[in-house]
Amino acid sequence: MRRLLAVPAIALALLVTFATAAAAHVEVEAEEPVAGTTTTVTFSFHHGKDGTATTALEVLLPAGTVVVDTPEVPGWTATVDEAEGTVTWTGGSVPDGVEAHFPIVVTLPDTEGEVLFPTIQTTEAGELAWIQEDEGHEEGSYPAPRLVLAPNPNPTTTSTTEPTTTTVEATTSTTRREGTTLEADRVDDGSQDAAPWLIGSGIAAAVAVAVGGYALKVRRDRAS
Repeated sequence: MRRLLAVPAIALALLVTFATAAAAHVEVEAEEPVAGTTTTVTFSFHHGKDGTATTALEVLLPAGTVVVDTPEVPGWTATVDEAEGTVTWTGGSVPDGVEAHFPIVVTLPDTEGEVLFPTIQTTEAGELAWIQEDEGHEEGSYPAPRLVLAPNPNPTTTSTTEPTTTTVEATTSTTRREGTTLEADRVDDGSQDAAPWLIGSGIAAAVAVAVGGYALKVRRDRAS
């Protein structure tokens, strides 16, 4: 269960002790704290609780953070819970007064600004809950480790090109010439010969069919 979110504030207040020195905080540093980039983030501390050793460290990552790698820490086992967004180190022991470092490689959130890493430090004498949003340094304060992410000078952008459609209309031109089937011949008696018209009509019908077939093919090609 995600203890960093499930434990009520009153219960967390009972877990921490009032005698922790002002300098006894869990700190976080990054090689390059730039929004949306991949970098190594390191959590460190040099104290336990009431002079006892630290036996576990659990960190809640900011939304949008992706763990890329968990470098080896001798004597410790790192566990990444992607669903809960946490990284936990267990199995080792750091005596009080000895500085310890726990690195992870992550891709930071895309948004610039301050991000928090609420942390539970488990010791032989109980837990220290470094979860407060306020950045206090006085005795009795338990601020969450935090980073200020700089804006990314080369953000990833996606461009979309709208498709364009070009339509070419087919045109048919007819040249009327005398003496062809398109020109009606007159007989001597002043009547009009029907044969050339029939021939002309047949050709016109063939042309119409050809044009219609071409138009249908164009429409089918466009639809496919």
